[in-house]
Amino acid sequence: MKEPTIADLRMFKNFLYLFLLLTTQVYSCKSVVPSNLQDSNSIEMELILNENYSGFEQENYILIKNQKDLNAFYGKINRTRKPGLTPPKVDFDSEMILVWCGDYSASEYAQLVVREKDTLLEIQNKRSKVAKEENSLIVSPFSVYKLPLSSKSIKIKQ
Repeated sequence: MKEPTIADLRMFKNFLYLFLLLTTQVYSCKSVVPSNLQDSNSIEMELILNENYSGFEQENYILIKNQKDLNAFYGKINRTRKPGLTPPKVDFDSEMILVWCGDYSASEYAQLVVREKDTLLEIQNKRSKVAKEENSLIVSPFSVYKLPLSSKSIKIKQ
């Protein structure tokens, strides 16, 4: 077997440097991509519940910031349920609840996006309104979301 020469060792050393440089570049580029794609004004929301009957006849958005209001909302939707739904455990010192109630023509659950502006929280429903078919069931779906507590006012963007 042939002994490695100085030229072979230099070539190996240069190849190793090139490999390390390319590997570093690849991994550094991948770490930047997700942060560029993320909307910096978007607020993280956690979906707690999707159900088919809220008891509301018109589309409605409800912001709940205390346990009393949460219990009152669940009392309204539990009027026709046996057994009723249990209200979720929420730390109202750091969180609040956003409820979307669809009207009778809503055939899908909401897909809400909340963006934080300077003085308000902007809520937008990403799903388009679909007219219900004549044979479809009569439902008024609702969705319950948990989001960080904020003192800003809410604006519904249609």
